Amino acid sequence: MTPGEVLWAHHAALVAIPAFVPAIVVVAVVLHIARKDRREEAEERELLERAFRPDDELPHDPDPHDPQNPHDPDDRRDR
Repeated sequence: MTPGEVLWAHHAALVAIPAFVPAIVVVAVVLHIARKDRREEAEERELLERAFRPDDELPHDPDPHDPQNPHDPDDRRDR
């Protein structure tokens, strides 16, 4: 190297760049699959918990014709 020259990048660094791109893509794909798998597993666990929950723990569906029910479909006062 002569005086006054500036070395911007070493040849080994330029050669190594193409090796990192596929590695980064592989890591991104693995992380995406792992995240998706955990999300699906959580949904499946929630579904199983709801399926095996005793009936007395289920949320109560109000009677739609109950006068105390604020969501009565026959109530036409709001129209």
